[in-house]
This record gives sequence, structure tokens and C-alpha cells, in this order.
Amino acid sequence: MDLRATSLTVRYGTRTVLARVDCALPPGTQALVLGRSGAGKTTLLKALAGLVPVQGGQVLWNGEDVSRLSATERRERQAAFGMVFQTDALFDSLSVRQNVLLPLRRRHVPDAEAEARADEVLRAVGLLDAADTLPERLSGGMKKRAGLARALAARPSVLLADDPFAGLDPGTARQVARVLSEVSRGSTLLVAAPEAPVDLPLSRWLFLRDGRLVHDGPPAPELERAKDGARP
Repeated sequence: MDLRATSLTVRYGTRTVLARVDCALPPGTQALVLGRSGAGKTTLLKALAGLVPVQGGQVLWNGEDVSRLSATERRERQAAFGMVFQTDALFDSLSVRQNVLLPLRRRHVPDAEAEARADEVLRAVGLLDAADTLPERLSGGMKKRAGLARALAARPSVLLADDPFAGLDPGTARQVARVLSEVSRGSTLLVAAPEAPVDLPLSRWLFLRDGRLVHDGPPAPELERAKDGARP
């Protein structure tokens, strides 16, 4: 899917969270969305996926203005998106496999195909042996990988990962970064994080500050150094 934002503005009440953001994300784009807490990273991902109201500008999916789509058309096109949340958002009463199967069954994927796809993604994230385990018995890193498997099961062309390293120790964060890199090849990948993970060296950075896109291009370490203080 070709994703674009033009003069994108999102407000929560009187607070402007995104202010006239412009970005073009052709199919296969892989980028980090960086900025400190409150910069607008999560909101940008949600806006691109059509999950939050837009007060100004446009989000375009393959050239179509999302705000002009009917509710049914929007839901159909949102099948192209996979979301990995900051929290694992797993259902505690369901096993890992059942959590992964849930979005496939909602899409009415035939049972045999759904089971095969669930095993495929669980193998990819290294959780096939834990497929029948309840989430409460998983480590934090395993829960993150289970959430990633659920997002991948629907075979999205766009994967949006909202701070998938939050709360993880360095070793587990490296493992999750490695899985993200391996399973997203050929797909559009946007990873929001407060700082660039060394184990996911993507060649494009979108750097947000106070809701504004201040950098869109190659890695710029000077922005990271200045994010909590003065301008670079």
C-alpha cells in the first residue's frame, strides 16, 4: 500500500498532537519514527492506519482520502495493516495460538488455512513450542513476540510497531528487533521508539518534536542528542 500524509493535523481536545505533518511512504518503506514521549509517534501510526479522527489535512491510501471512505470501505482496507502495540494486548484466557488465530477467524479465513498460517508465524517468531501456553506464563519478550505473530498472521502489507521494545531488557529487545527485521522483509515497516535501536538500523528516520515532523531522511544522530534539550 502507498501511504501518504499531507498537512496532517490531529487534536485531542485543545491539544494539537500532530501539526501539519507531510510524509510519503511508498510500498516497501522501512523507517523509524523517533521522538521523546508526547512527540506524536503513536498518534502518527494510528492516523496512518485510519484509527483516529483527523482534524486537518489528509491520510491517503493508494491515493484515496481515508476520510472519504465509507466505514465498510475503511474496514476492508485496514486489513492491509498489522499493529504491534506497546502492551502485548493478548487475551489472557486464550492460548498463544488462539490469540494468533483470532484475527484470522474474524476475517473468515478457513480453519485449515488459519491453523497453517498461525503455525507459520509462531515458528517465525520462535514460539511454536509455546503455542498452547497461556499469556500469563510467558516472559515479557515472549509476549511481545506473540503480539508480533498475531499482527503477522493476517499477512499485512504494512506493519506498524508502536515502541515494541518498551519494558524489555537489552537482550530481549535485540531478539525482538531481529525478529522484526527478518519477518518484515518486502513489507512496509514503521517502528515508533523514543530512540533508535542499534539492532534495527533502518535507513530512514522520521523524527517528531512537539507534533511536528522536523526530519525525514537518513539517520541524523544529532537529533537524538538534542531531543531532550536545545535544537541541534
